[in-house]
Amino acid sequence: MHLPNKFAALSLAVTDATLSADDDLAPTAVAALITAANNPPASIGEIAAIVGLTHSATVRLIDRLETDGLLHRRRRIGREVLVEITAAGRRRADALQDRRLAVSSSFLTGLSAEEREVLDRLIDRMLCEHAARGYDRRRLCRMCARTYCNCCFETKPSTIEEATRDESVTREEA
Repeated sequence: MHLPNKFAALSLAVTDATLSADDDLAPTAVAALITAANNPPASIGEIAAIVGLTHSATVRLIDRLETDGLLHRRRRIGREVLVEITAAGRRRADALQDRRLAVSSSFLTGLSAEEREVLDRLIDRMLCEHAARGYDRRRLCRMCARTYCNCCFETKPSTIEEATRDESVTREEA
């Protein structure tokens, strides 16, 4: 199997496993809920930009999440409506984040500690380069658990050699 195809399959497997337990929320609803949790209060325009929906689609999404008691419209600042997460929404967002991290961790169990360290550095580099090409970092990290998120906000190794150098030194010392 071709590496890009394998990488895409892995990405889908992680996403599918993460969202499988929450069939009542679409991926965009999950992203909107987590966005509201990570950016309180968030404007509808900000949520639309981060989630990747039009303004009108985001208004409809906020309507559904508000009906479900997960979000509420807080107030207006000029023409902008601010949205806040409710206590029930916070619990749901936290549970979704916990599930996402548990599922992701389960995909890493077959790797040694050293392999995980190398993968961590390589993923940092890939995310940094993706963000450096002009992608909105908020959109890239829309599902991140902010406690652990530093995906693309720090300077990362610029070469694979730098990303793997520490591992080769560790092996030579061993």
